[in-house]
Amino acid sequence: MKKTRCALAVGVALMAGVAYAAIPQVTPDVKKATETIYKDPVMQKMLTELMSEENAQFRFNTHMEVARIASPSRFEMRRAEELTRRLVEEWGYDKKDIMTTPEGVIQGAGIQLVDGKPVYNVCVRIPGTYSQQKGAQSYKGQFPKVLLEGHIDTVNPAELPPKESPYMPAKLQKATDPIVKSPQELAAIKDELHFDKNGRIIQDENYKKAYVRYANLEDAQKKGGYRIYLPGFADAMGNTTGVMTAAIMLKKYNIKPVYDIWVCGTAGEEGKGNLCGMKQLYGYNQDTGKGNNALNFVANFGADSTRPGSGTLNYLGSYRFEIKYTEPAGYKQGGAEAPSALMAMTRSIGKIADVRSPWDSDKKAERTTYTVGVADCEDAATADGRSRSCTLMVDMRSPTQPPLSAIRAQIEPTFKAALDEENAKYGLKTGDKNALTMELVWFGDRPAYQRANLNDIATQIWWQTAQTVGIDQIKEPKTNSSSLNDNVPAAVGVPTVNFNVHTPAANGGGHAYYEWGIPGNAQDEGKRIFRMILMGLTAAGYHTSTGEVVAPTAGPIGARTTEDMY
Repeated sequence: MKKTRCALAVGVALMAGVAYAAIPQVTPDVKKATETIYKDPVMQKMLTELMSEENAQFRFNTHMEVARIASPSRFEMRRAEELTRRLVEEWGYDKKDIMTTPEGVIQGAGIQLVDGKPVYNVCVRIPGTYSQQKGAQSYKGQFPKVLLEGHIDTVNPAELPPKESPYMPAKLQKATDPIVKSPQELAAIKDELHFDKNGRIIQDENYKKAYVRYANLEDAQKKGGYRIYLPGFADAMGNTTGVMTAAIMLKKYNIKPVYDIWVCGTAGEEGKGNLCGMKQLYGYNQDTGKGNNALNFVANFGADSTRPGSGTLNYLGSYRFEIKYTEPAGYKQGGAEAPSALMAMTRSIGKIADVRSPWDSDKKAERTTYTVGVADCEDAATADGRSRSCTLMVDMRSPTQPPLSAIRAQIEPTFKAALDEENAKYGLKTGDKNALTMELVWFGDRPAYQRANLNDIATQIWWQTAQTVGIDQIKEPKTNSSSLNDNVPAAVGVPTVNFNVHTPAANGGGHAYYEWGIPGNAQDEGKRIFRMILMGLTAAGYHTSTGEVVAPTAGPIGARTTEDMY
C-alpha cells in the first residue's frame, strides 16, 4: 500500500457564546488611572512618535527583517536570538533586563521544559518600584508582573532550514494578480525585497514598491500596490513587531511602572508548538491541566489576532492526539498477514464516528467538535506493497472544559480498543511478541476558558483604553471563542485579553506557504501599539512625569490553579 493521507470529519461544532452583561462595567479607579496615564506629557510624546511616518517605516523595516528569519514552532532560537540582540545592542536594554537564556531557561519559572523540549521565549523586563515599597506582597519571593506578548513562531517553513540559508524570501506581486497556486509559482516571482549582509533591508526600487500604505485591498489594486509574500507577515510577526515596539518605547521614554512589566516574544503558538511559551511562563502542566503561575503574573495582554481592531475574550480549548499503529516486522500467522496497522487505524476511526456528545440528545447542550484530521500511512517498506505503520491525528474542541474533558473520555479509549480488536482477530493479545503496537507520538493541550462576566480587570482596561485612546471603539464585545496563546493564562485564572495591533491593508494565506500582506494605516497601528502600552501601565501602575503615582489596578498576587512547583 502506498502512503495515504486524508482528512476525515466525524463531528461538527457551533461555538456558542456565554450570556453576560453587554459591556464591561468599568470602575472609577480604572477609568481615572487610564485617563491620567494617557494625559501624561511623556505618554503624549510617545503617542506622537508612534503615529509618525519615521516610526511607521521603522516598524515595517523591523517586521520584514525579523519575519524573514525562519522560525518553525519549537525551533524559534534564531528569531529569539536576533530579537535579544536588538534589545541589548540597539534598543537600549541591559543584558540583566533579558529574562530568557539562549538555552530556553527563565529563572524562577514554574516549568522549564514542555514536551521534554526547551522553550525559546525572548522576554525583557521593565522594572517597577513595587518591591521597594513597605509591605510589598510577593508570591514565594516573586513580585507582581504584567505581561505583554506576541508569538514569534510561524507555520512555514515546517522544518528549520540549515544555518547557511536561514531566511525566507519576501516576494513581491502586483495586488491585481491572482494569488499563487503552488510553491513553484511563488518561487518563480522575480521581484522580492533585498537585504544586506547584516540582514538590514535595502531601500531600493523594490522597497519603494513594497513600502506604500493603503486603506484596503481595493485601494491597493487601484493604485498599483503590491502584496508581500512572507510567512508570518500577519500571523503573528506583524503583531509581535508591535509588541517589541512597545518595549522600545517603554525604554526610550524611561517609563517607570509600579509593578514590573515583561514584554515577551513567545514560542510555540502554532501547530505542534503546544503553547509551550505560555506554558513555561505560567508553569502550566498539561498532565494535570493546572498552572502554578510561579512568576506571579497578575494580568496578561496578548497580540495574536489577525483582524485589525479585534478582541478575544473567550478561548476555545482542544485536545489533540497523534497515535501511531505499527505492525511486527516480517510476521505472518498461518500464511496470513499479521495484524494490520491500517485496519487498526480504521477501526478507531469507526469507533470515533459512533461517539455521541450530549448535544446529540439535547439540542440545548453545548456542541463540541471531534475530528479525525489526518489518517496517514507510511510508504510500503516491502515488496508486498503493505504499509507497516499508520498514524491517526484526532482533534477535539470545545469552548468550555467540562464538555472537552467528557468527549476526550469517550474518544481516547477507542485507540486502545481498536488495537486490541485487531490483535484479537489474529488470536493475539496486545503486548504479545508478534502483536500490533500503539504509540502516542504527540499530545496537544489547549485549555478552554469562557468568562463568567466582563468585569475582571483585564477586560475593564481593554474596554476603557479603547474609549480613552479613541481606537477600536465598539458597541459591545464579541463573545465567540478563539484558540490562542491566551488559553493558558485564562485557564490558570489570570485576567487576560487578546487583541490585534498590526494593521495591514489586507492579508491572506494564513498558515499557508503563500501567506501575504499589504501595509495599511500606520497611524491606527501606532494608536493600537500605544493602547497596548496603556493597558499594561493601567494594570501595573505608573510614575507620571509630574511626580504623581498612579496605583496599580490589578492586585499584587496572581491567580493559579495549583501550588505544586512540579
